Amino acid sequence: MNRTIFFVLMLALATLACGRSTASTETPLPVPTDSVVEPLQVDCGSGDTCKELVIRGDSKSTMPDGSASPFSGYADPTIRQGNDDVLWLSYSWPHLKFANRKPVPSVDIHLAKSVDDGNTWDFVTTLFTATPISNPAAPSQAGYLDYEVVNLLPATINGKTTWFGVTLNYFVPEQGGMAMRPSDSFHIRVYQADNPIELTNAPYAILGGGVTNKAWNPNQSLIPDDMGTSDKKSFFWNEPSLYYENGTLYLIMVAFNLKHREDISRDSVYVFAAKPVGAPSSWQWEYKGELIGNTEAKMLGATRLTQVDVVRGKQGDLLLIASPDDWNYEFGDYNHKGCVVLEIVSLDKPAVKKDDSGNVLLRAKIMDSQANELGSAACSYDPNSATGILLTRRSKAQNSLTADIWQTFLQP
Repeated sequence: MNRTIFFVLMLALATLACGRSTASTETPLPVPTDSVVEPLQVDCGSGDTCKELVIRGDSKSTMPDGSASPFSGYADPTIRQGNDDVLWLSYSWPHLKFANRKPVPSVDIHLAKSVDDGNTWDFVTTLFTATPISNPAAPSQAGYLDYEVVNLLPATINGKTTWFGVTLNYFVPEQGGMAMRPSDSFHIRVYQADNPIELTNAPYAILGGGVTNKAWNPNQSLIPDDMGTSDKKSFFWNEPSLYYENGTLYLIMVAFNLKHREDISRDSVYVFAAKPVGAPSSWQWEYKGELIGNTEAKMLGATRLTQVDVVRGKQGDLLLIASPDDWNYEFGDYNHKGCVVLEIVSLDKPAVKKDDSGNVLLRAKIMDSQANELGSAACSYDPNSATGILLTRRSKAQNSLTADIWQTFLQP
């Protein structure tokens, strides 16, 4: 799920390449002390503190014969309230397609809403689904333009509500599926529409990373100035989140390095900003800096932070919600460790809040002690929702992945 779902089919099915645990998920993360705010904590694997989120009208994917699918559920939520007090929830809907009787993993992005402060939810529509195309970088290769997670954001501009959206996109070939995704197809798309439902067909910008092939026609390639020279040519953007304030749209993303992929200490969270005037393809993105990296991740018992979400909290503080990560050498995959909530000092001069000793201040921590060795993660939050922070709980094995979205009721 990484607020990535990073899917890879192994043997008959694709394994979701979004994180595996090397250590027990019951092992708590270090909790930096804060003399002002005591960190909120919850373990969704213990007792009945957390509650599964039910989305009426949206059943889990099943096999053609109606039996349970080994690749199904709901994951990677983003929750936002518009000016009309309606809460909107976007989430990933993993399922299996069948090509020549062979299972092929795929992910749709679904949209639900709540008109009673998040107490009940109803399915609205499929926002994005895989689209048949030829690979622009290799036109003879048939496949699909696939969408991974989406992050939504409402904003008021000149007295009018507008909605922004951002997705991770890549090419999935018919032959080979997720496991054969070309790394140079990974790119980010940023959309703008009058309401979340219209994001499906909204105008968008294509933003590239270090490895994005020019055949995808990116409107701009976003390369951090202070990234290492070799890393600038070997990374793609992932886990995007949006935030708007004072006429500026901020794009917060994680750089995933492909070279020596297991060294995720180089994978930091970066911030770009643009003035959203005119068509999205015309916006000019300016690099603001690194928000958080390995130094801060180590303070939280991890190697990096990923699956980011940025939102104002209950008290008006700007919060960063993220998943601590390590690399699992046994499985050759990412090891997620639940979710943490930190306070952002600034996005213009990116920094998170620290104490006088330089330690990050933890506002909240979410765990799932009942998760298997492959762990749970991927969280989102809107302080106007009765759900509190949402967590993706999952059961992941070599040939299967099932997931659900859970309410933690934490309200930082």
